[in-house]
Amino acid sequence: MPDSDRDTAVRAGLALLAPAEHDRLARFRFARDRAQYAVGHALLRTALTWCHPEVPPRQWEFRTTWHGRPELAGRTAETGLRFNLSHTPGAAVCVVTRGTDCGIDVEESAAHRTFRLPKVLAPAEAAALARLPVGGQADALLRYWTLKEAYTKALGLGLAHPFSRCDFGALPDTGVITMAADATGQWQFHQWRPGSRHIAALALRRGGGAAVVVVHHGDAPAGSPQTLAT
Repeated sequence: MPDSDRDTAVRAGLALLAPAEHDRLARFRFARDRAQYAVGHALLRTALTWCHPEVPPRQWEFRTTWHGRPELAGRTAETGLRFNLSHTPGAAVCVVTRGTDCGIDVEESAAHRTFRLPKVLAPAEAAALARLPVGGQADALLRYWTLKEAYTKALGLGLAHPFSRCDFGALPDTGVITMAADATGQWQFHQWRPGSRHIAALALRRGGGAAVVVVHHGDAPAGSPQTLAT
């Protein structure tokens, strides 16, 4: 994203944030982190209003659970919407659902090229990773990470849930992604690339019923915000 477009997006985002968000924003040390936060949270507020147009973006209220998961609060909680947000350098994504537990994660692939994420993989995943060409292992490891991050965020536990207990086995190149422990089909997973430098994953708790319909907004160039709503 050109600097001028980024600056415009940040200014627009700042105008939508609540006082508490501005207070948190001021605690970030680096301008890049402040920009990510502003754009990401503005994206979330805009997505929520897209689902309930009678609530202006600035009027959404939030609280944080004891595990750190953000949820709607006050009168806006009565809408029944659930959401999750993730941002990383160059990309911001969010998901909004009507009552369905959800989690989303996006990561910048370049940032993970030179190190291995510890204690992430289940044994079957580690075996599948070892069978891949060395040049493809970093990308596959990051795919596992985003899926697990999205799943544990949907559980409301985040990093408190051991990633090695989430077993996705050998990942398919395309199609439906499943988890070995999910024999009853309680969960639905999607994974995609918002741009050439990013990998994203979405987890939805469908409760064993029919697949949740995912509406994907914003197949934009790398660096542009995206949102998913169900």
